[in-house]
Amino acid sequence: MDKKTKLQTLCETRWVSRSDALTTFKHAFPVVVHSLENLNQDSDEKAGLHLAAVSRFEFIIALIVCEHALRLLVHLSVFLQDQSCDMLAALEECKVVIAQLRGERTDDEVWNALFQEAVDLAQAFDIQPCIPRRAGRQQHRNNAPADTPSEYWKVTLYNVFVDHLLMELEERLIVAEPKFKAFNLLPRKVNEFDEEHFNVTFDAYNADIIGDRDDFRAEVQRWTLRWNMAAHKPVSVCDTIKCTNRHLYPSVFNVLVALLTIPVSTATAERSFSCLKRLKTYLRSTMGQTRLQNLAVLHTHSAIDVDVEKIIDIFADKKKRNLNFVF
Repeated sequence: MDKKTKLQTLCETRWVSRSDALTTFKHAFPVVVHSLENLNQDSDEKAGLHLAAVSRFEFIIALIVCEHALRLLVHLSVFLQDQSCDMLAALEECKVVIAQLRGERTDDEVWNALFQEAVDLAQAFDIQPCIPRRAGRQQHRNNAPADTPSEYWKVTLYNVFVDHLLMELEERLIVAEPKFKAFNLLPRKVNEFDEEHFNVTFDAYNADIIGDRDDFRAEVQRWTLRWNMAAHKPVSVCDTIKCTNRHLYPSVFNVLVALLTIPVSTATAERSFSCLKRLKTYLRSTMGQTRLQNLAVLHTHSAIDVDVEKIIDIFADKKKRNLNFVF
């Protein structure tokens, strides 16, 4: 198990953790099966149900396919979750991943290797590769025509899963590529904002830009000169907006604000989920909405110094209490 002593939870939000969980489970599969068999002999009802589920070839081939496909996305997912992520570089890497997935989808050698790995893992526990029961008319299960288990699982599982990944990558990143060109307006990359980037950005943010193309061009030229003369250059979009005078650079300001609202990754949401688990635990299950919001604000703005003594004084002066907080 590569020095890992326990299985990982299949995370619902983080693809990186999901890939690690599947890899760990695949390596620990023999240990899991033997453990479930021992528990089943002791009349453990849940162990029997889990053993029946993992002892199906359908489960094993799905495990192998998902673990392999998600492994290709690990580095891209980690890169996207970086707070200082370069989205243009991420787009280029996304195109590489898409090309790799498309190449493997049509490469029979890749599928044959995956299917053989599933067969070897299944045969160790006397599980034979098989095709689910098929009928002439079937609505609630894949009924693809196939002569062998390999052909069936390639059509109904592998191709479908890879196509889903390709569609998600294209919809979430590739489709939004014209809008991401505006990242070159950031001070540290403003000299890379060439004519091509200008035209793409103007067309993508035409509704947010004040004036015509010539007005926006003149504003971008002033914007470029300003940051070439500056000693300190902000890195993120949020910091750049704080340094931007919306009256002097109205179109650039609007473009940056619109760019800031684009959900480039799930990292922010995942961090908020993790914070919420720390704020609202099982011991605080009866917490009211007002207190939860206040705790969330304190956590979000943790960099602000809070005078605890002053807060106690304000709390004590709100109304008369049995306890004396102020001495």
